[in-house]
Amino acid sequence: MLAVLLVGAFMPTLDFFIVNVAVPSITADLAATSGETQLVVASYGIVYACLLVLGGRLGDHWGRKQAFTVGIALFTATSALCGCAPNVWWLICGRGLQGAASVVLFPQVLALIRIHYPPAERPRVMRVYGLALGSAMAGGQLLGGLLLSLDWLGLSWRWVFLVNLPVGAVTLLLAPRLLPTTPRHAGLRFDRVGVLLFAGAMVLLVVPLTVGRSVDWPAWALGMLAGAAVLLPVFWHWERRTEARGREALLPTGLLRDGTLRTGLLTTFAFYASLSSFLYVLAVLLQDGHDLSPLRAGLATSPLAFGFCGASMASSALTARWGTRPLKVAMYAQIAGYAAQYLLLLGRPEDVSLPALAALLAVNGICTGVVMSPLLGLVLDGADPARAGAASGLLATTQQVAGAVGLSVIGAVFYGLTRHAAPDPGRIAAGYRHGLVFLTLTTAATLAGLYALARGRDDGRRAAGEAAGSTGDAVASRH
Repeated sequence: MLAVLLVGAFMPTLDFFIVNVAVPSITADLAATSGETQLVVASYGIVYACLLVLGGRLGDHWGRKQAFTVGIALFTATSALCGCAPNVWWLICGRGLQGAASVVLFPQVLALIRIHYPPAERPRVMRVYGLALGSAMAGGQLLGGLLLSLDWLGLSWRWVFLVNLPVGAVTLLLAPRLLPTTPRHAGLRFDRVGVLLFAGAMVLLVVPLTVGRSVDWPAWALGMLAGAAVLLPVFWHWERRTEARGREALLPTGLLRDGTLRTGLLTTFAFYASLSSFLYVLAVLLQDGHDLSPLRAGLATSPLAFGFCGASMASSALTARWGTRPLKVAMYAQIAGYAAQYLLLLGRPEDVSLPALAALLAVNGICTGVVMSPLLGLVLDGADPARAGAASGLLATTQQVAGAVGLSVIGAVFYGLTRHAAPDPGRIAAGYRHGLVFLTLTTAATLAGLYALARGRDDGRRAAGEAAGSTGDAVASRH
């Protein structure tokens, strides 16, 4: 049973990150602009963030096993849709639908773990669950590079989506037989207007930020940004009104009166804004800037993956002994690593030492692994237990929105505000250095947030990441 559940968590997470290594191939094959390929990556996270609450409610309404099975079927079908895309906008829409399928699938995993496994077994299961997610995040580059390099049947980048088909088909056969049946709750209730307002605001914000630069900022792009500036306050007003009436809001505004939670959400936003955006510009640097094959690019990033997985497994022990100190040290080391990468890329691109870059990527992976899981537990540590589910749902939405917005911003930083697509290695290296400045700023913001969160704790040596299991419980209780 656990293997089936882990597939349901691994596949949606992998598909958010594996696309990065395919970006240069998609750009060339579909004649896409840099902004359009950014949307290929970002549209998945946008839809996921907007519909996350709905996915949990579907699990209540249909039963967890039924929702999981439907989610696997939809994810497999939308993966086929992406793999068969004849043009980039088909692929962008397919990625959005894939994100919607993930919304149905992913929330059921933690809920079923909580239902099926007793509290004594749950920490072990959550460690395996965390390792599966970490492997999907960090290993996406390597697996994607392998698939693109094998290039079976000449399908190139399409394999990063088509590989889901056999895995999805097997899981679809096993899930009804192995997963426990859970009761259904009649009456699907969620904030429909809030979902529409939030989704509209995210589209109006992210689309022009990613595409506007590549089409010389036409009037429609500026109009969409103005529309987002109007719609976001309308959304906030609606959520406050919904909560005041005693109904469940998409964004529980009352939670944001808690200063510690506000700080935690801002810290999480800064951390996740750098995560997916870094992998995006790294893939462009290695493949377009250094003319590496997808496989060699994936191998070059493998130290990052190994460092991330090893540090993730050790993070609980580190925080149990030293509290938040390892997280702060990791962020200082991350900033130093970015500075070293900047200096490494000051010379001619062809003179850059790839082994030195790989060593710095290992530092990046270790630092990210040390912080990721404990940060989520730290943010939820001070939440009111009665509202822990709502807080964890808000935290999950923040993660996805941060990834989409961070990708949009770093695209503008990497390519510049003009239309040029950084066609030569020198411009790509310069764009990557600009991206490192953005990443340094987001890391510094994360570090400042960690200091603020640590001041709000009773004991700085108390384990920041002990809540890995309880965080899962909180998310499960929300869904």
